[in-house]
Amino acid sequence: MKRSQQKRITLKSKVIRYMRVSKRIAQARAALAADCSEAAVGHYETGRMDISEERLAKLIKFYGYTSEDFQEFLKGKSLPVISLKDECISLLDHIDDTKLRAVHAVLTSFVQ
Repeated sequence: MKRSQQKRITLKSKVIRYMRVSKRIAQARAALAADCSEAAVGHYETGRMDISEERLAKLIKFYGYTSEDFQEFLKGKSLPVISLKDECISLLDHIDDTKLRAVHAVLTSFVQ
């Protein structure tokens, strides 16, 4: 599968990442279990690359979840916050562009 230069963090990619991180599994270990590269796991989690159903099933099983668990998350079961950064990104998804400019200015001031 081709990878995209652009991130498209979808609910599916968020669930894949949540399942891995919630079990404290490194991307390298997940890659071995799914027979792919560590970079591919990262691309699945950021939406830069689509994941095959076969590879998705391998990861879900390796993470100790079921396909039913995965479907529940896709249907709206809330994903617990696993990191402050993820929570901030989730909040940013709900801010309109006008207010986002102000947030951007504040964030920029912290990193300069």
